[in-house]
Formats: sequence, structure tokens, C-alpha cells
Amino acid sequence: MISVNVTFIEHDIQSILIEGHANQNIHGKDIVCAGVSAIVYGSINAIDSIKKDAIAFQIKEGYTNIQVLTSSKEIQIMLQMMLIQLQTMEESYGQYIKIKQTHGGVS
Repeated sequence: MISVNVTFIEHDIQSILIEGHANQNIHGKDIVCAGVSAIVYGSINAIDSIKKDAIAFQIKEGYTNIQVLTSSKEIQIMLQMMLIQLQTMEESYGQYIKIKQTHGGVS
């Protein structure tokens, strides 16, 4: 199961933590893991190319942590787009990916 934890402060995304593996299929054929990876890494690359140092991120096997360092309207739009894409994955493959949102310290 892939777990996505999104933390908001007011209406802005402050952090996104993605952990786990979908285990929808064998390694190399897991379309859920591949889809989530494409969404997340593409978003990180886009944000990093638009505004260097706006986010800090750590990527390991089965783990990605994104922290917003400098927020702006553009950064928030890209993060919201990533979240919407992940929610679309959750709608289709809910048994393999779950998203939890925390607002202002409250789930």
C-alpha cells in the first residue's frame, strides 16, 4: 500500500510524505507504483526547474518527503496538480494507494 500524507497550513500545502509500495503487480509491472512515481518525480522536477530552492525533498526506495520552503501561487498550483493526479490514482486504485490530508495540525 502506498500512503500519501499531505499537510496543509491554512490553504497551502506545506508537506507531502509518500511511503510504501503498491504491490499491485511484480516489480517492473506495477502500474500503480509507476504512475505514482511519474506523478511525484515529474512534479518535483517541474517545481525545482521553475523555482530552485522552493522545496526540499528526500527520495529513497519506497519513500519520498517533500517540504515547502518558499511558497508562492505557482508552487501551490503545481503541488495541487500533483495532489489531484494522486487522488485520481486513488479513485481508480484505492486498494493500493490511500491519501490522508491534515489541515492546520488536524486530520
